[in-house]
Amino acid sequence: MAEIKILLQGLIENDDHDSAVNKLLELGNIDSYLLSLAFVRSNGVERLSENLRKISDKTQVFLGIRNGITSIQSILLLFRLGIKPYAVDTAANNKIFHPKIYAAYNIENAYVILGSANLTFGGLNRNIEASSYVKLNRNTPTDEEYLRKLVQVISGMPITYPEHVFQITTPKQAVALLKEGRLEDERLTRLPPTKKGAPKKERDLLAPIPTYTKTSPKPHKGINKRITKKVANLAILVWESSPLTERSLNIPSGKNTNITGDTNLGLGAMEDIDFQHYFRDKVFFDLHWSQDPSSKSPHLERAKINVELIIKNISYGVFNLEITHDPRTNTKSYAQRNVMTKIKWGDARPLIAKRDLLSRTLKLYKKGHSDFVIVID
Repeated sequence: MAEIKILLQGLIENDDHDSAVNKLLELGNIDSYLLSLAFVRSNGVERLSENLRKISDKTQVFLGIRNGITSIQSILLLFRLGIKPYAVDTAANNKIFHPKIYAAYNIENAYVILGSANLTFGGLNRNIEASSYVKLNRNTPTDEEYLRKLVQVISGMPITYPEHVFQITTPKQAVALLKEGRLEDERLTRLPPTKKGAPKKERDLLAPIPTYTKTSPKPHKGINKRITKKVANLAILVWESSPLTERSLNIPSGKNTNITGDTNLGLGAMEDIDFQHYFRDKVFFDLHWSQDPSSKSPHLERAKINVELIIKNISYGVFNLEITHDPRTNTKSYAQRNVMTKIKWGDARPLIAKRDLLSRTLKLYKKGHSDFVIVID
């Protein structure tokens, strides 16, 4: 008879899918594994990669494509783990492949996690998700029927829908799916559509919901080549901050706090970028830079960027903001590895200097040579 437990990720401590799915993949004496996911990203595959590599020869993975989320990077990572996944393409924007199933079974027993968690970092760790963990006894008719229906229907899809469900067997095939728009490139972010102009109402000040989260995603890599052209409604993530502080948000911590009006562009949540040169030489290399001899800091290089500011999924319009960079490499500040590049908030500061943004992250996306998007969430 089936044994059922509930997973309520984010709402109950230690009820995360990352741990639960990895434990399922580590079970001994398992003959077959079946994973069925709507959305797959490389940061989700990475969380299971050590165990998936060990069981690749007895694992089937079915994943949805043409959904704006499943990426070529996740496919290539599965290849490296020894898994050639099956793609499910409904060929319709209003109908997507949506089941989330992690199953392990042998001739006597089966173990199934079935619920809402996709193979993404958010699905396994950060989102509020719910799933049932089911242990089945295959000698019980109702349990056997449950597993039989699950496995036969999903595994039989390539025969039932041969044009819509097919195995991705080579990197070349994955690249073709990317070019056709059926897979996404994780280096590009599809920005949400927004109305022109800022909302008429004051920005809400609701802080993030205090859920349980055990792990953090891997740091992002910096861009390794120059960006020279716009892509409609797409942008490249060029920087992510560490959790935002009073200093970075320009919030006074006391009566004598000196509000600088800017935010440092340092290492943040990035991986091994040389932040003293990265922003000037790679992110903002193609801006029009100049110096102001009449300013208090005549040595600083200055440039302007157009930034659409999106806070908690609401666009507040486009702001013309100043970037400053100290090009000197012979100073004590440079030797101490201090930040050389800053963004000045100007007219956007009233939207930024709010306590509900503390501990959130700021992501900077590049759309064109002087067109950027800042997302705080």
